[in-house]
Amino acid sequence: MLANPYQYALEMFNDDGTPLGQVPVDVDWEPAREWTRFLAIRRGELPVAEAGRAATVQPVWHGKLGEPYLGGFRVSISGNGAGLVAGDFPITYFAGLAQAASSQFVERGELKDGEYFKYSVVAFPRPAERPAAPGLGLTAEEIAPVLPLVETPLAGFLERGVPAGALEAPDMPVFIPRQVLEEAAALTCAAGERETGGILIGHLRRDAGLPEIFAEVTAQVWAEHTEGSTTRLTFTAQTWTAVQAAIALRRRGELYLGFWHSHPVQEWCKTCPPEKQRACSLAKGFFSADDQALFRAIFPRAYSVALVATVIAGDEVKHTLFGWRQGLVQPRGYYLIGGDHGA
Repeated sequence: MLANPYQYALEMFNDDGTPLGQVPVDVDWEPAREWTRFLAIRRGELPVAEAGRAATVQPVWHGKLGEPYLGGFRVSISGNGAGLVAGDFPITYFAGLAQAASSQFVERGELKDGEYFKYSVVAFPRPAERPAAPGLGLTAEEIAPVLPLVETPLAGFLERGVPAGALEAPDMPVFIPRQVLEEAAALTCAAGERETGGILIGHLRRDAGLPEIFAEVTAQVWAEHTEGSTTRLTFTAQTWTAVQAAIALRRRGELYLGFWHSHPVQEWCKTCPPEKQRACSLAKGFFSADDQALFRAIFPRAYSVALVATVIAGDEVKHTLFGWRQGLVQPRGYYLIGGDHGA
């Protein structure tokens, strides 16, 4: 459980600073807590299984404006011994809520659809809650998520890995075989105008000497039973049954690390010439609101990743990896292994 002694709201403004109004928000703090928890485990500040540890979210007041305006917020978890482990988060954590809140101002005609706006975040102490009346009730007990770690030196993987994308310090190292990308590309092209995808499986490995945890994708399992259209992909119950069967058949103790799906940009932009498709913002790889909702629901762990295979003119496929960073889904770098650069 996460204690939250404050209630939060967004103050919305036009791009020129004209106030639009204040909107109360119900914040999903779990991605922030999960990021703080997993980062502490990576650093050896928390054990792998830490159910029942108290966690709290507190405002970090703006350096100039002060209370009630936020400069960010902090999630604290009771660590080993008497200390705390903590993670600080910027107000960009509220960007999705601000985007959703802007729709009500668009509906009232106070903001044009697509118009830029600004927001600030404010917080106020919650009213004291009355103690619950004695009586029968349910007691919830938190169960620690299973985190199977294979002790492995990171150096050997780094020697074989070829960096791809922008590698940032807070991100857990991720290693992906070239064969997985090649399979995703082939399936993407074969699907034509429809989106397709699959599940990424592999291992979480720990180098206790550093300390650090890293992920090795070992395979992708094509989601044959998805429901796909030109702009949407839905994983069905048959998808998960098939993936679980594949994991059992492989007998390698692999776990779900994430998923991949395709963006058929050459179909979306088929009236554009190839050079224009390559320069299009859609060809750079992106994560839609539907993608983020799926990721949050099915792959909420801080180590989870999502690969987007974008096909443009001439069946050219580009790969972009996304993952959790400070509780938000962000594009991130990874390491290629296999092929001409090692096994």
